[in-house]
Amino acid sequence: MYCYYHPERASVAQCVKCGKNLCSECNIIKEGQSYCRECLQVSEVPVATEKIFVPALICGVGAGVLSYAMFETPFSCLCCVWIILAGALAVFLLKRFNNIKGKISMGKAAMTGGFAGFVASAIVSLALFVSEDMDAALNDALTSPELQEALRDAGMAAGDMSGIAVASLVLLAIVIILVSSLFAALGGIITNEITK
Repeated sequence: MYCYYHPERASVAQCVKCGKNLCSECNIIKEGQSYCRECLQVSEVPVATEKIFVPALICGVGAGVLSYAMFETPFSCLCCVWIILAGALAVFLLKRFNNIKGKISMGKAAMTGGFAGFVASAIVSLALFVSEDMDAALNDALTSPELQEALRDAGMAAGDMSGIAVASLVLLAIVIILVSSLFAALGGIITNEITK
């Protein structure tokens, strides 16, 4: 006997109200009796946390590559759109891979989308830091005559500025990761609400 909702899984119980076979994930025990979610009117389907990582990783890598590829093009404003879509697609794939019909908890949807955004922004940040473009832009900025004059006026040497530049880049990477994770979590929550 196999689960009514997950045909690839063996059933461990049967709903006392409707008689559907249930796997361990679908089985809801109330007062010592087994029920399916429809009979108990449970609106959220439980999802194990370890199941969110594969869909989030797939979507995060895709969004990270697309965002970096478009970074220096006129379409660079689409980076935020890719991140939101990554979170949305991660929740959709989570439901599709695990044959989930209905809503998952808002926390799991946000976690799935947020992890996809984290992966995407980590890829973009890492690619920017190791690319020669960022190194050249940083050197141009640090050696500009205007900055050198401002440093002399402030009583600082040009060498003092490199520590500030590195700290600024690290802070920028942290902000990018946080904002991307929030945008992707929003995409995950919206998809969870739409795909009931």
